[in-house]
Amino acid sequence: MAGASAAEPPPSQTRLAYGTGAIVPIPASIPHEEGDMVDKRIIPDLRWIAQRYPIYVTDGYSGPLPNGGWSGCHGCHVRGSDHYNGLAVDIVPLVPSSTCDVKWNAITRLARWTEPVQNKPVLPFRWVGYDGDAGHGCGHHLHLSWNHAVVKQYELAEWVEVFSPPGGETGRKPRSPKVPRTPKAPRGPSGGISLAATGGLSPRGD
Repeated sequence: MAGASAAEPPPSQTRLAYGTGAIVPIPASIPHEEGDMVDKRIIPDLRWIAQRYPIYVTDGYSGPLPNGGWSGCHGCHVRGSDHYNGLAVDIVPLVPSSTCDVKWNAITRLARWTEPVQNKPVLPFRWVGYDGDAGHGCGHHLHLSWNHAVVKQYELAEWVEVFSPPGGETGRKPRSPKVPRTPKAPRGPSGGISLAATGGLSPRGD
């Protein structure tokens, strides 16, 4: 990430959103690939990010829909990926570029904001995939996963950790990023690339 300008300070407080989750379309206020969906509880965070960084979401929820359809990509995320619960997004620059050039500077700042130190994301993020992570990084994509309760694939988490809303908390005490996490979040991978039979990387991985 060398050469990118300084990132904003990380969130000073977060909260656990226990409200009923639902997989919903990403709104137009957040640039995204047509048809992309996420758990509605992370939309305010995504909107906040989109207002400050020129992002384009290429994938969110990957899984079955109540009407029998499917959202997202098939077979391009690893087992246990947060994409299967609607709590992860893949991000590229708003102005497309497949090489690590100036168009990626803002995405690099966003990656640094969510993970100032490699493999130590700040809350509410559970896993950040970028430079140093296979199949991710400048010129490829940034993966963001939100911290959440233990949950089975394709199910909605009991709680999701999100930013504190502007103006203070609404019903629950904010969590400091330095406070030990309770209740426990799930273990295991929250992103990553699914390897194809040829050994190559899925073009829309993690």
